[in-house]
Amino acid sequence: MTDLTKDLCRLFARALELEYVTDDTDFYLAGGHSLSALALAVSVEEAVGVPVRVRDILECATPELLAARLAEARGGAAGPGTRTGTGTESVPRTSPEARRAQDGEVPESVRWLWLARQNEHGGGAYTVPCLLRGEGELDVDRLASAVASLPGRHPALRTVFVERQGTVRAVVTERTAPLDVVDLRGEPLTDEEFEALVHDRVEVPFDLTEGPLFRSTLFLRPDGAWSLLFTADHLVCDGRSLTVLAAELVAAYRQDGTPPPAPAPGLRPAPRPREESLAHWRDLLTPPPAPLLLPVDHPRRGPAGAVTDTVPLDIGPGVTARLQSLASTAHAGLFAPLAAAVASGLGGLTRTDDVCLGTPVDRRSPLGLDGAVGFHVATVPLRLDLAGRDDPAGLVRHVAARTADALDHSEVAFDELVATLDPPRPAGRGPFFDVWVALFPRIDTGPAGPRGIALRGGPFLQRRGMFELSFQFVEQERGLRLCLQYDTGRYNRDTAEQIAGRVLAELGRLAGEPGEPAQPSSGPPAPAFQGFRFDT
Repeated sequence: MTDLTKDLCRLFARALELEYVTDDTDFYLAGGHSLSALALAVSVEEAVGVPVRVRDILECATPELLAARLAEARGGAAGPGTRTGTGTESVPRTSPEARRAQDGEVPESVRWLWLARQNEHGGGAYTVPCLLRGEGELDVDRLASAVASLPGRHPALRTVFVERQGTVRAVVTERTAPLDVVDLRGEPLTDEEFEALVHDRVEVPFDLTEGPLFRSTLFLRPDGAWSLLFTADHLVCDGRSLTVLAAELVAAYRQDGTPPPAPAPGLRPAPRPREESLAHWRDLLTPPPAPLLLPVDHPRRGPAGAVTDTVPLDIGPGVTARLQSLASTAHAGLFAPLAAAVASGLGGLTRTDDVCLGTPVDRRSPLGLDGAVGFHVATVPLRLDLAGRDDPAGLVRHVAARTADALDHSEVAFDELVATLDPPRPAGRGPFFDVWVALFPRIDTGPAGPRGIALRGGPFLQRRGMFELSFQFVEQERGLRLCLQYDTGRYNRDTAEQIAGRVLAELGRLAGEPGEPAQPSSGPPAPAFQGFRFDT
């Protein structure tokens, strides 16, 4: 085994959170997925000094195979710290995001989100809520102290946004919101009543210029039960931030309000030439994808997502396990078969092989910000070619490859992509995609332990959204839940249920037992849709 292979074994093990791996350990079969592959690519590039992409991990998934590819690439490099073919030096162990924050400059992704916020219809669509079920013997004062420690650790939670000379600037303040305690112990509520109460809390608007943009609410319920609600503005928080906050809160509670040390900024590989990424997107999105001819019930009369409802459908643990197995053999994470089912379901419904979905990707690893709280995601179009891909494994491999490419070229902000490619935008349509798809991991901080607490749960879906159709998959303790959030101004309930059911059927098809013949998803729309408006 070469020294390079040994080094890669160590880096693979760290990315997979394993004690060790062998030179023939397959990264994906050992539990890897697209985001951990991105983190691995960053760490390998730092160690070896040549460019490494998620696509490289996808195609060379063992230390031995990746070592062979890197040895060939390093043969033409000038040495450690130099990117092959670019002459660009590696970035030192400092965070460019931190440097920008000192000057009040915001990242491009935050600037794009802030601009989108200026046209928000009634508030709520850009709120990030998370409802967690608490376990353990609760000391309210200790919990309040632990909550108060979080903004001190993460400046994003103390940040407000002001406009100066037409440009948004981020200002870090000392404004924080104390833990709000709602005592319901004498008021037994039904699940529907409690959900309505949570909605009321979630929909309290944030003032971007005044703050604070992060709130927490403790609900004390009968028989010692309690729940904790995190609510933040999307400008300072994303999905992964919630996982970080839950883990840190539990740690601070055990230490009587003292948070663990803040993580040191990580290495960030040298940025890739933007022209390279723009060229990738130009090739992928030219000509631009046509709007999907979805079976809407009503003509558009307002902005997408002004009022939404949700169709929840459970995906059992058996199907989930088979989907995970399919993903691993296709060198992907669980997101790939889920997105494949959405694409193939909608492709069959709308009679097209060209389906483009929108999805968020986490960019913490390439930014050197692992463990940071804030808005560190990018919106990317996932354009999929379904022609001849009725085979589940082939379809999932295709989605995995497109996802890897999207991660590798995600440094281009979505608004820059739109401005550069300038796609046609029919009235009321977003550029490039009509449908959103995302996977939310389940938050589980583990057992409470002595003097400790545990938090378990996930996102709380609000009544407003940003899209007509948003397929949100949420990991459960056993299996998954598909939550189709739909615009009630465009779709009737029964239409949304049939769309969600079609995607659920596609998930079952993809998760078929080995040897079970795959049923093609193409063909005419289901009879129930005949007579609906198929328009743009």
